[in-house]
Amino acid sequence: MSIIDIARDANVSISTVSRYFNRPELLSPEVAAKIEGVVAKRNYRPRIVRPGPKANSRIGIRSGVIALVSLTDYSPADMWRMPILPNLIGSVQSTLLRKQLSLFLGQLDQNGRLPECVTPRRCDGVIFFSKPHHPETLARFKKNLPELPGVWCFREHADDDGRFDHIFYDNTAVGAIAADYLAERGHRKAAFFSLNPAHTAYPAREKSFLRRAAELGMECKVFAPENQTGFERKSYTVLAQKFLREGKGITGAFFCADQEMLGIYTELLAAGYNAKKLDMIGCNADELILQFIDPRPASIDIKVAQIGQMAVDQLLRRINGDAVGAANEIFVKPELIRGE
Repeated sequence: MSIIDIARDANVSISTVSRYFNRPELLSPEVAAKIEGVVAKRNYRPRIVRPGPKANSRIGIRSGVIALVSLTDYSPADMWRMPILPNLIGSVQSTLLRKQLSLFLGQLDQNGRLPECVTPRRCDGVIFFSKPHHPETLARFKKNLPELPGVWCFREHADDDGRFDHIFYDNTAVGAIAADYLAERGHRKAAFFSLNPAHTAYPAREKSFLRRAAELGMECKVFAPENQTGFERKSYTVLAQKFLREGKGITGAFFCADQEMLGIYTELLAAGYNAKKLDMIGCNADELILQFIDPRPASIDIKVAQIGQMAVDQLLRRINGDAVGAANEIFVKPELIRGE
């Protein structure tokens, strides 16, 4: 099967099929849909690296592989279990697939070494996530950085020299958005829940929430475990019980993550508390979680999928020479998703 066969079956020219794979935005929706139907029926996949003149969008593509590398202690398996990282990985992968590119998912080892795949010979560019926790690991990582186009996504980065483009969401805005939402709905006393104070994003959310709530004249109480480094079922139970003892008069609550909101909500229901009367707002806008809370609460979308797509697009601009010069810092504004 070749693009000649695809063109014949779709009753279009060979150049139109080539354009479908290289510059689909130039085709009408009707023509693109016709070709897509034939491609799906024939289960056709173009080769990542193919002969002939390269389209402008693939000038810098050699291997057809883009690496997404965690620089923390999180292994790829850990990343899949975290609240938002599957969304990031999925967005990066789907964006690459649309561009007929492959994803390599890897992790920095304890000696500060990148996976062997992350070299100019085996990969075209790299998207970094977070930064090494230990100074020695960070130093070795910087020393051994390959000469590859790269983009850093999310909040933390170790690129003090400004070598790479950075794409972030505005984490400090999250808490303020939550406080504004609860105040707008008339709450005078609210709770702040954080089940993982060690999470790098949560302290900033707490600080901005409490500061904005104070400005709005809203009284707040913090509910957080004393010793916690991750999400554990027992913490949901402990904090739900603490809320039942100390949450008198609280009518609104902000949770640092939607999964924490669902965990506390479930424990409150199990304890006989009418959790429906607690006006809640979470973070991450995870519909797979929000659907289990009645009524559906508000949440803050930090645009994880958008960040993944933007990271790929910006990296490809660097790879193809469409973006030159100094590194860019691109901030994505979180968005309030109102509840029912």
